[in-house]
Amino acid sequence: MSRPGCLVSAGRNRPSASCVGQMHGLLFLLLSGLLRPTQGVVLVAQWSPQQLTSPGYPEPYPNGQAVTTHIRAPEGSNVRLVFVDFDLEASPGCAKAWVTVSVDGNATAPARLCGPRGSALGPGPGPFVSTGRTLRLQFQAGPPSTHRAAAFPHKGFLALYQAVHSSETVSRTDGQRGLDGTQCVPVCGRPVTPLSPVPPALGSREAEPGSFPWQALTSVHGRGGGALLGDRWVLTAAHALRPKNRVSGGRRPRVDVFLGHADVDGMLASGAHAVRRVHVHPAYRQDDPHDFRGDLALLELRHPVSVGPRLLPVCLPDREALSLAGVGGYVSGFGAQRGWLSAKLKFSGVQVAPPERCAAWLRERGRAEVFSHEMFCAGDEAQDSAVCQGDSGSVFVVWDDLAQHWVATGIVSWGIGCGKGYGFYTKILSYVDWIRGVMEGKD
Repeated sequence: MSRPGCLVSAGRNRPSASCVGQMHGLLFLLLSGLLRPTQGVVLVAQWSPQQLTSPGYPEPYPNGQAVTTHIRAPEGSNVRLVFVDFDLEASPGCAKAWVTVSVDGNATAPARLCGPRGSALGPGPGPFVSTGRTLRLQFQAGPPSTHRAAAFPHKGFLALYQAVHSSETVSRTDGQRGLDGTQCVPVCGRPVTPLSPVPPALGSREAEPGSFPWQALTSVHGRGGGALLGDRWVLTAAHALRPKNRVSGGRRPRVDVFLGHADVDGMLASGAHAVRRVHVHPAYRQDDPHDFRGDLALLELRHPVSVGPRLLPVCLPDREALSLAGVGGYVSGFGAQRGWLSAKLKFSGVQVAPPERCAAWLRERGRAEVFSHEMFCAGDEAQDSAVCQGDSGSVFVVWDDLAQHWVATGIVSWGIGCGKGYGFYTKILSYVDWIRGVMEGKD
């Protein structure tokens, strides 16, 4: 502990490999409980959110832990920290386990925080924004000299921290309004249960809870999917709401949206989220069974959702490179598998295919469907399709290495059955201006 620490720029320059190794090694020892710090650990806040957890999270933390973390922001900026999940043993005066967050150095003594908050119980404490460049978080679980286990184990906390400009209002992970009334946007594309940025080609698998926290289950004319954007919007396929060649006169069908679980039973038990308004893209042609251009829609929820580890929005794309041939990603959904609708959320790793190959594949089969630049295809003509009935409206996500988060680049749109071959997706980048316009109230 006597060796000099690393100094890392919080701007665009990356720290050296040796410095990263020192920081990761020290942080592992601190957070795993193998080392009790006497001076604390120093983290450098970046402009994108980063995770900070209690020792062993989400497993119960052991007693006898005492960790002090200093988070420092770049020159001219502040540190913002919010707890996404918070579960510490409750006790009078928070004597058994507690967290404090100091935002103004030692000017005022911070209050102790404890008890179960956040996740399904509502937003956790915060957000906290430092008045200067440094924020300090202290965590202690039981007196260091005692190791009595709690009667009911508690898992600790998960927090997100980032650098923010001194003059700006920053995103909250709970999607609520700030003290000045400004509407804030939840952090997107950062699931608590990590996904490999390079999807393995292992076929369809069951998803872990929290790995695709944006996944929606819809029920309109049948089962469908969708993805949470912000805290009150769900992106889905237009044809799931207005099927091709179906008479649309008369009263619109009921639209049910379920969120926050990786199994259908959990979705249904939590109840449907009421839909305030449906926005279907104007280019969608319900009367043409061969043209799926404009196959997207936005569902505006009547009330904002409370985000947490198992319910977080996905991000929208901002550049073409994320949709090019060869880019690998994941598609998830509750669609049919081996002829039966799945009771569990499934996902597959697939690659975007060259458009000319997909066009040739369609011609070889004499298909009349329009395959335009507002779409892309993914998969392999020699492999079973990754999507099937019931997956419509779910999204294809890829890892954005620049922004360090997951981005939805496609919406499950159409295909030729569920056999071997490609799946075809609405290219979200082609419609991102319309999506943002609707969400900002310009439509």
